[in-house]
Amino acid sequence: MGQTSKHCGLGNLSRLLPVALGLLATTALLETALPRPLQAAPNALAAPQDLRNKQDTSEPTAPPLPSPLPEPIIPEAAGIIGLTPAPSDDVGVGHLRPANPNTDLGDDLSGAGWLRDVALPIYPSPESAHWGWLINGWLVPNDAVPLAIGRDAAFSMVKTEQQIYTFPVLEVRPDGWFRFQYTPAGAAWAHTSHLDLGRLPLTIETWETSMQAASRIEFRRPGLAQPMRLAPSSTAPLQALVGSNSIIEPLDLEGDWLRVRVTQPAQGCTPLPGSSTAEGWVRWRSDADIPLIWFPSTDCPPLANN
Repeated sequence: MGQTSKHCGLGNLSRLLPVALGLLATTALLETALPRPLQAAPNALAAPQDLRNKQDTSEPTAPPLPSPLPEPIIPEAAGIIGLTPAPSDDVGVGHLRPANPNTDLGDDLSGAGWLRDVALPIYPSPESAHWGWLINGWLVPNDAVPLAIGRDAAFSMVKTEQQIYTFPVLEVRPDGWFRFQYTPAGAAWAHTSHLDLGRLPLTIETWETSMQAASRIEFRRPGLAQPMRLAPSSTAPLQALVGSNSIIEPLDLEGDWLRVRVTQPAQGCTPLPGSSTAEGWVRWRSDADIPLIWFPSTDCPPLANN
């Protein structure tokens, strides 16, 4: 998926790490944290669509770990903002997430808890020197005081899978460098060869994969009825209008179109009396490659197929 130059509207993304650090150093949001040690991790799973360029010979060498290494903590949820992107926000090409959130690390990794077991060096740009680490639930600038995520530093994440917060990936280069948003005012660069340095390996998952694999989806402009067509084309006959009081299950993906099963009317996860179910195609991504759908805040049990 080597798409580039994708931009995100979640914040002023033109500022890089030095500007973001100034914001973070003044942020004091929460009070508590929970410890856990860091250990070496097994090899990370490969990113979807082979985002790692296995032929690239210019992979950066992993920098030394911070010394002293801060004790692991679980980030405070109240210091994580921007979890539900606004309809006009561009959330990039995918997201940075645990390669396997269902691990045997022993504690709940929901929310941003998985950051406790992550070690990722970050850079102002692919051409610059190493700037610092996201490690053990901390943002650790080189030769500076570590900042506890969610307590000393406000982080910007999105809620995708149920109970998991992740970082929007704004672009991925063919050489393995990728840019992701991590604070309301800043984006950082990292390299796919560094995704397995912590106890919990990371991966970059495209929105195509996320949307198709979701158990439920919803439109990002819930107040507007959306067209569902008989085929994956804007010129295909209109099958129905999908209202906000609907249960939408993704079935198959073809380009910018998603085949869905829609049950409406419904209230939350429950079909209302007289509801009906139909299958058709909806546009899941705009011409500007911005997702038009997102993940519901509540998880519904599977419906019996009609």
